[in-house]
Amino acid sequence: MTTDSVKLPRIIAAIHLLPSRESFRPDFQPLQKIIDHALIHAQIAYDGGVRAFYFQDVNDTPVGPHVAEHTVSHMTTVGQELRRAFPDVALGVCLMQNSGKESIEIAHAVGAQFVRIKVYVGAMLKAEGIVQGVAYEAIKTRHHLNAQHIKILADVYDRLGEPLAPIPLPDMCRQAVEFGRADGIILTGRTPEQSIRMFDEVKPLKLPVPLILGGGASAQAMKFFVNRADHFIVHAAFIRRGLPPRNGVPVEWDVEKVRELVALAK
Repeated sequence: MTTDSVKLPRIIAAIHLLPSRESFRPDFQPLQKIIDHALIHAQIAYDGGVRAFYFQDVNDTPVGPHVAEHTVSHMTTVGQELRRAFPDVALGVCLMQNSGKESIEIAHAVGAQFVRIKVYVGAMLKAEGIVQGVAYEAIKTRHHLNAQHIKILADVYDRLGEPLAPIPLPDMCRQAVEFGRADGIILTGRTPEQSIRMFDEVKPLKLPVPLILGGGASAQAMKFFVNRADHFIVHAAFIRRGLPPRNGVPVEWDVEKVRELVALAK
Protein backbone atom coordinates (compact mmCIF):
# COMPACT_ATOMS: atom_id res chain seq x y z
CA MET A 1 0.00 0.00 0.00
CA THR A 2 1.44 3.38 -1.03
CA THR A 3 0.27 6.87 -0.13
CA ASP A 4 0.82 8.98 -3.19
CA SER A 5 -2.00 11.17 -4.49
CA VAL A 6 -3.33 8.30 -6.64
CA LYS A 7 -3.32 5.49 -4.09
CA LEU A 8 -4.44 7.33 -0.96
CA PRO A 9 -8.25 7.06 -0.80
CA ARG A 10 -10.40 10.17 -0.71
CA ILE A 11 -11.53 9.58 2.88
CA ILE A 12 -9.07 9.12 5.75
CA ALA A 13 -10.72 8.19 9.05
CA ALA A 14 -9.16 9.66 12.21
CA ILE A 15 -9.40 7.18 15.10
CA HIS A 16 -9.25 9.04 18.41
CA LEU A 17 -7.89 6.72 21.08
CA LEU A 18 -9.29 6.53 24.59
CA PRO A 19 -7.14 8.19 27.29
CA SER A 20 -4.12 6.17 28.40
CA ARG A 21 -2.36 6.39 31.74
CA GLU A 22 -0.05 9.00 30.21
CA SER A 23 -3.04 11.38 30.28
CA PHE A 24 -2.99 11.28 34.12
CA ARG A 25 -6.78 11.40 33.96
CA PRO A 26 -8.83 9.56 36.57
CA ASP A 27 -10.79 7.87 33.77
CA PHE A 28 -7.74 6.57 31.88
CA GLN A 29 -8.31 3.19 30.27
CA PRO A 30 -6.30 -0.03 30.27
CA LEU A 31 -4.36 -0.76 27.11
CA GLN A 32 -6.60 -3.64 26.01
CA LYS A 33 -9.69 -1.43 26.14
CA ILE A 34 -7.87 1.24 24.10
CA ILE A 35 -7.00 -1.42 21.52
CA ASP A 36 -10.55 -2.80 21.46
CA HIS A 37 -11.97 0.70 21.00
CA ALA A 38 -9.59 1.39 18.11
CA LEU A 39 -10.36 -1.93 16.41
CA ILE A 40 -14.12 -1.44 16.71
CA HIS A 41 -13.98 1.99 15.09
CA ALA A 42 -11.54 0.82 12.44
CA GLN A 43 -13.98 -1.97 11.58
CA ILE A 44 -16.88 0.47 11.35
CA ALA A 45 -14.85 2.69 9.02
CA TYR A 46 -13.78 -0.32 6.95
CA ASP A 47 -17.33 -1.66 6.68
CA GLY A 48 -18.40 1.78 5.47
CA GLY A 49 -15.88 1.74 2.64
CA VAL A 50 -12.93 3.61 4.17
CA ARG A 51 -9.54 2.21 3.23
CA ALA A 52 -7.27 4.64 5.05
CA PHE A 53 -7.17 5.65 8.68
CA TYR A 54 -4.77 6.97 11.27
CA PHE A 55 -4.80 6.72 15.04
CA GLN A 56 -4.07 9.55 17.47
CA ASP A 57 -3.65 9.85 21.24
CA VAL A 58 -6.04 12.79 21.21
CA ASN A 59 -7.22 12.30 24.81
CA ASP A 60 -3.73 12.26 26.33
CA THR A 61 -3.63 15.92 27.27
CA PRO A 62 -2.04 18.12 28.41
CA VAL A 63 1.07 17.16 26.49
CA GLY A 64 4.58 17.51 27.87
CA PRO A 65 7.70 18.94 26.24
CA HIS A 66 8.77 15.53 24.92
CA VAL A 67 7.07 12.35 23.76
CA ALA A 68 6.91 9.98 26.73
CA GLU A 69 8.29 6.45 26.49
CA HIS A 70 4.87 5.14 27.51
CA THR A 71 3.30 6.98 24.59
CA VAL A 72 5.72 5.39 22.12
CA SER A 73 5.08 1.97 23.65
CA HIS A 74 1.29 2.05 23.71
CA MET A 75 0.96 3.76 20.32
CA THR A 76 3.20 1.10 18.81
CA THR A 77 1.12 -1.66 20.37
CA VAL A 78 -2.14 -0.14 19.12
CA GLY A 79 -0.66 0.33 15.66
CA GLN A 80 0.53 -3.26 15.47
CA GLU A 81 -2.96 -4.51 16.33
CA LEU A 82 -4.55 -2.27 13.71
CA ARG A 83 -2.08 -3.40 11.09
CA ARG A 84 -2.65 -7.05 11.94
CA ALA A 85 -6.42 -6.66 11.67
CA PHE A 86 -6.40 -4.48 8.55
CA PRO A 87 -3.41 -5.41 6.39
CA ASP A 88 -4.81 -3.81 3.23
CA VAL A 89 -5.50 -0.26 4.45
CA ALA A 90 -3.27 2.81 4.35
CA LEU A 91 -2.40 3.23 8.02
CA GLY A 92 -1.14 6.41 9.65
CA VAL A 93 0.12 7.80 12.95
CA CYS A 94 -0.51 11.17 14.60
CA LEU A 95 0.83 12.22 18.00
CA MET A 96 -0.60 14.96 20.18
CA GLN A 97 2.92 15.96 21.13
CA ASN A 98 4.35 17.54 17.98
CA SER A 99 6.95 15.05 16.86
CA GLY A 100 8.95 14.25 13.76
CA LYS A 101 11.23 11.58 15.17
CA GLU A 102 8.82 9.48 17.25
CA SER A 103 6.00 9.71 14.71
CA ILE A 104 8.20 8.26 12.00
CA GLU A 105 9.66 5.64 14.35
CA ILE A 106 6.22 4.40 15.41
CA ALA A 107 5.01 4.36 11.81
CA HIS A 108 8.06 2.34 10.80
CA ALA A 109 7.60 -0.12 13.66
CA VAL A 110 3.95 -0.84 12.87
CA GLY A 111 4.16 -0.88 9.09
CA ALA A 112 2.24 2.36 8.59
CA GLN A 113 2.31 4.34 5.37
CA PHE A 114 1.99 7.92 6.60
CA VAL A 115 2.19 10.31 9.52
CA ARG A 116 0.29 13.51 10.23
CA ILE A 117 2.38 16.27 11.79
CA LYS A 118 0.55 19.35 13.08
CA VAL A 119 3.44 21.86 13.09
CA TYR A 120 5.89 20.83 10.40
CA VAL A 121 7.49 24.14 9.42
CA GLY A 122 7.48 27.51 11.14
CA ALA A 123 6.30 27.95 14.71
CA MET A 124 2.92 28.29 16.37
CA LEU A 125 1.57 29.33 19.74
CA LYS A 126 -0.67 26.55 21.03
CA ALA A 127 -2.12 25.46 24.37
CA GLU A 128 1.16 23.79 25.36
CA GLY A 129 3.23 26.88 24.50
CA ILE A 130 5.42 27.66 21.51
CA VAL A 131 5.58 24.69 19.14
CA GLN A 132 8.33 24.63 16.53
CA GLY A 133 8.41 22.82 13.22
CA VAL A 134 9.98 19.36 13.13
CA ALA A 135 10.75 18.92 9.44
CA TYR A 136 14.45 18.30 10.10
CA GLU A 137 13.80 15.58 12.68
CA ALA A 138 11.20 13.87 10.49
CA ILE A 139 13.32 13.82 7.34
CA LYS A 140 16.44 12.77 9.23
CA THR A 141 14.65 9.91 11.01
CA ARG A 142 13.00 8.71 7.82
CA HIS A 143 16.35 8.70 6.05
CA HIS A 144 18.15 6.81 8.83
CA LEU A 145 15.39 4.18 8.91
CA ASN A 146 15.44 3.88 5.12
CA ALA A 147 11.70 4.48 5.30
CA GLN A 148 10.97 6.71 2.32
CA HIS A 149 7.69 4.85 1.90
CA ILE A 150 6.37 6.65 5.00
CA LYS A 151 4.74 9.80 3.68
CA ILE A 152 4.58 13.01 5.70
CA LEU A 153 1.23 14.81 5.68
CA ALA A 154 1.91 18.26 7.10
CA ASP A 155 -0.61 20.64 8.58
CA VAL A 156 -0.01 24.27 7.71
CA TYR A 157 -1.44 26.71 10.25
CA ASP A 158 -3.25 24.11 12.34
CA ARG A 159 -6.53 25.59 13.57
CA LEU A 160 -5.69 24.89 17.23
CA GLY A 161 -2.95 27.52 17.29
CA GLU A 162 -1.75 30.85 15.96
CA PRO A 163 1.39 31.34 13.86
CA LEU A 164 4.10 33.38 15.54
CA ALA A 165 4.76 35.36 12.37
CA PRO A 166 2.28 36.51 9.71
CA ILE A 167 3.85 34.59 6.83
CA PRO A 168 1.24 34.26 4.06
CA LEU A 169 -0.40 30.85 3.89
CA PRO A 170 0.74 30.12 0.29
CA ASP A 171 4.34 30.90 1.22
CA MET A 172 4.23 28.59 4.23
CA CYS A 173 2.72 25.79 2.15
CA ARG A 174 5.48 26.21 -0.39
CA GLN A 175 8.06 26.04 2.41
CA ALA A 176 6.51 22.83 3.75
CA VAL A 177 6.91 21.21 0.33
CA GLU A 178 10.17 22.71 -0.92
CA PHE A 179 12.08 23.12 2.36
CA GLY A 180 10.40 20.40 4.42
CA ARG A 181 9.73 17.94 1.58
CA ALA A 182 6.22 17.23 2.82
CA ASP A 183 4.29 14.66 0.80
CA GLY A 184 0.91 16.27 1.41
CA ILE A 185 -0.49 19.54 2.79
CA ILE A 186 -3.32 19.58 5.33
CA LEU A 187 -5.48 22.71 5.57
CA THR A 188 -8.14 23.27 8.23
CA GLY A 189 -9.90 26.49 9.12
CA ARG A 190 -11.86 27.22 12.26
CA THR A 191 -15.01 27.36 10.13
CA PRO A 192 -15.94 25.84 6.76
CA GLU A 193 -15.79 29.32 5.26
CA GLN A 194 -12.22 29.79 6.46
CA SER A 195 -11.26 26.38 5.10
CA ILE A 196 -12.68 27.33 1.71
CA ARG A 197 -10.62 30.52 1.69
CA MET A 198 -7.48 28.57 2.62
CA PHE A 199 -7.93 26.13 -0.26
CA ASP A 200 -8.67 28.96 -2.67
CA GLU A 201 -5.42 30.65 -1.64
CA VAL A 202 -3.26 27.56 -1.98
CA LYS A 203 -4.74 25.68 -4.93
CA PRO A 204 -3.48 28.19 -7.56
CA LEU A 205 0.11 27.30 -6.51
CA LYS A 206 -0.34 23.88 -8.15
CA LEU A 207 1.95 22.26 -5.62
CA PRO A 208 3.14 18.76 -6.59
CA VAL A 209 1.47 17.18 -3.54
CA PRO A 210 -2.16 16.54 -2.57
CA LEU A 211 -4.18 19.08 -0.60
CA ILE A 212 -6.11 17.53 2.28
CA LEU A 213 -9.01 18.90 4.32
CA GLY A 214 -7.96 18.21 7.90
CA GLY A 215 -11.33 18.66 9.60
CA GLY A 216 -14.81 20.00 9.12
CA ALA A 217 -15.90 17.58 6.41
CA SER A 218 -19.60 16.81 6.73
CA ALA A 219 -22.46 15.73 4.52
CA GLN A 220 -23.59 19.36 4.33
CA ALA A 221 -20.15 20.86 3.65
CA MET A 222 -18.83 18.23 1.24
CA LYS A 223 -20.26 19.99 -1.82
CA PHE A 224 -17.96 22.95 -1.13
CA PHE A 225 -14.82 20.82 -0.87
CA VAL A 226 -15.28 17.92 -3.24
CA ASN A 227 -13.56 19.84 -6.06
CA ARG A 228 -11.14 21.71 -3.80
CA ALA A 229 -9.58 18.96 -1.68
CA ASP A 230 -7.87 15.80 -2.87
CA HIS A 231 -8.54 13.95 0.39
CA PHE A 232 -10.63 14.41 3.54
CA ILE A 233 -9.73 13.55 7.13
CA VAL A 234 -12.93 12.68 8.98
CA HIS A 235 -13.84 11.94 12.58
CA ALA A 236 -16.77 14.02 13.84
CA ALA A 237 -18.96 13.50 10.77
CA PHE A 238 -19.07 9.76 11.49
CA ILE A 239 -20.45 10.25 15.02
CA ARG A 240 -23.98 9.29 15.99
CA ARG A 241 -24.97 9.86 19.62
CA GLY A 242 -26.62 7.16 21.69
CA LEU A 243 -25.11 4.08 20.07
CA PRO A 244 -24.92 1.06 22.39
CA PRO A 245 -21.50 -0.07 23.63
CA ARG A 246 -19.91 -3.26 22.36
CA ASN A 247 -18.58 -5.56 25.06
CA GLY A 248 -18.31 -2.60 27.41
CA VAL A 249 -16.48 -0.43 24.87
CA PRO A 250 -18.11 2.92 23.92
CA VAL A 251 -19.06 3.29 20.25
CA GLU A 252 -19.24 6.68 18.52
CA TRP A 253 -19.24 5.99 14.79
CA ASP A 254 -22.19 4.89 12.70
CA VAL A 255 -21.50 2.85 9.58
CA GLU A 256 -24.29 4.55 7.62
CA LYS A 257 -22.73 7.95 8.25
CA VAL A 258 -19.42 6.54 7.04
CA ARG A 259 -21.03 5.23 3.85
CA GLU A 260 -22.69 8.59 3.24
CA LEU A 261 -19.40 10.50 3.41
CA VAL A 262 -17.60 7.95 1.25
CA ALA A 263 -20.28 8.28 -1.42
CA LEU A 264 -20.28 12.08 -1.31
CA ALA A 265 -16.49 12.21 -1.65
CA LYS A 266 -16.43 10.29 -4.94
